[in-house]
Amino acid sequence: MSKKLSKHLIGLTGEYLVAGMMSLKGWVASLTLKNYPSVDIFGLDPETDQTINIQVKTTKDKKDYQVGLKHSQRLIIKEKITCPFVFVHIDKLDNVRYFILSRKELIDLIEFTDDLYYNKPRKKALKDYPISIWVKDLLTFEDNWKSLWK
Repeated sequence: MSKKLSKHLIGLTGEYLVAGMMSLKGWVASLTLKNYPSVDIFGLDPETDQTINIQVKTTKDKKDYQVGLKHSQRLIIKEKITCPFVFVHIDKLDNVRYFILSRKELIDLIEFTDDLYYNKPRKKALKDYPISIWVKDLLTFEDNWKSLWK
């Protein structure tokens, strides 16, 4: 019997998976308290003493991620995205994929894909909408763990 997971549990699963992968790579990962804004994991590279904040977005059985921004916020995107993101994709068979983007890579990707979407020919003008990142647009970033430290 398969149990339907809440969005909260799916998100938490992604955070634990990322922390586990970071540990396997020799980094220290600590999950934040849920009231910490825009950061899910604090990371440390013990060889260099470099620290990072990481945002994790997880989906299960979906093809896109909401990044917490609307199109109307494009002018403040650099203020809103402050750290690297790890996108965790869990498919119907519970296979897990990781897409890792530095802050700059994510901002560039959002601007590029949002421009494509916004400038598509359509009959009615678009109203404000949440910005999504599609799994197909993340493929070149799969397992790119070094992007955390860029």
